[in-house]
Amino acid sequence: MMELGTIIALVIAGLTFIWTLYRDKSGDTEQLMGRVGHIETKVLLTESNISRLEAEQDEMKKTLKSLEAQINQMNLKVERILTILEKE
Repeated sequence: MMELGTIIALVIAGLTFIWTLYRDKSGDTEQLMGRVGHIETKVLLTESNISRLEAEQDEMKKTLKSLEAQINQMNLKVERILTILEKE
């Protein structure tokens, strides 16, 4: 049979191995949680930026429509002026 010292050494080696696996996994978990937190922050910032850009795009569309209407009004006025000048 095995000696008592051999059994104790095997038990200690087994416990050390299990502790090493547990400790390594807990470190990996903490690192992954940090990365996930960082990614979540980036996602929130990106969503915020997208919302802001969408609002700005809507405002720019309104401004563009307004400018287009003003250009059309100016075109009509220029056409009227040209018509008056052609009659004279």
